Amino acid sequence: MISVTAAIQQIAACRTSWGTESLPLEQAVGRVLAEPITADRDYPPFNRSLRDGFAIRISDYLSAKKKLFPISSSEEILPGHVIRIQNGAILPAEMDAVIGAEDVEEKNGNVSVSNNHIREYQHVIRKGENARAGDSMLEPGCRLQFQHLGLLASLGMQHITVYRPPKVVIISMGSELRVSGATVNEEQLRETNSYTFTGLLAQYGIPVTSSLVVSEEAFEQAVTDSLDADLLLISGGLTTVDSSVLPRILQDCGVEQVFFRVRAIPCKPFWFGYSPTKTRVMLFPKNVFSVQAGAKLFLESYIRACWNLPMVKPWLLPFLDYKAAVHTLDEIVPAVLTNKNGLRVRATPASGAGDITAAAQTDGIFLHSTDTGNLEPGSLVPFYPWVDNS
Repeated sequence: MISVTAAIQQIAACRTSWGTESLPLEQAVGRVLAEPITADRDYPPFNRSLRDGFAIRISDYLSAKKKLFPISSSEEILPGHVIRIQNGAILPAEMDAVIGAEDVEEKNGNVSVSNNHIREYQHVIRKGENARAGDSMLEPGCRLQFQHLGLLASLGMQHITVYRPPKVVIISMGSELRVSGATVNEEQLRETNSYTFTGLLAQYGIPVTSSLVVSEEAFEQAVTDSLDADLLLISGGLTTVDSSVLPRILQDCGVEQVFFRVRAIPCKPFWFGYSPTKTRVMLFPKNVFSVQAGAKLFLESYIRACWNLPMVKPWLLPFLDYKAAVHTLDEIVPAVLTNKNGLRVRATPASGAGDITAAAQTDGIFLHSTDTGNLEPGSLVPFYPWVDNS
């Protein structure tokens, strides 16, 4: 049995590459950049006004005694004249300052300047000030979000090279399970864990190739048929008296164990291994909160490692209340964030690993270690937000 930290480290050590692919820019949100991006030219490509107002030669301004300037109405900009200019417009080559509209009084085709501190290139962003041609703009490993698309479009990019997603197969095992939309009796449950996996993967732009609900009898064949996948995610069967049954079946299918059991509830029976075909296999307990916590800690860690993203790391935040020590196993606790004298963590009630509400009404989870003892108000706890866009 190993710690949560050791489990994450061993999972990350088994990272692999699934190659790259080119995508249209509008399909790249959530994906991870696989190429360096450089500026194709200077940005801005011209001197640009930062104000609505009037462009002027600084030499004309400095030599004028009354600070009264005619507004040029022709394309030819006469000496001693100003021209009307808008925010974002190209500054004519012979002009080198902009006077904001708030600093002038316009009357009878002239402007009188009330600001006595006009300087060269005031309210002007100069050519190349944001970036020079060839400058690095984004590095491989950047997780693309909506704000990156505008930059890439500005650089003239219509397609972008990103890391290819893995081929993912999900197996939910249990004779009591029915698909989500099916009618169920009192002894049956709707299958939900595949949606947890699918939702987390979707945050990284990873589609699920296949999702199966199988009985115990059909499990071995389903595993065998799925070992052409890059990533096989399984939930079920690890909370029974003999929790070694499914790991033995996986090993009979040729999947080599990396580790089995984590020193934390409700993820204690988690199993990780890989096949000769290089399929990475994660076996989760079937309970809802076990899968939600395990997906956050272990599945997300693996995806991020394969794409060279920063590893999943907790935020160290002060605890709001009191919580008695845990003695045998570390405990993964659902929690909300409160802004009370700064950001703090508050544990929320949960009725065990099968509580379907434990995660949905919270902001994340924190780890209560056996080494920590009692948690007092102000004690620092490692908090993992459900969503981290880093």
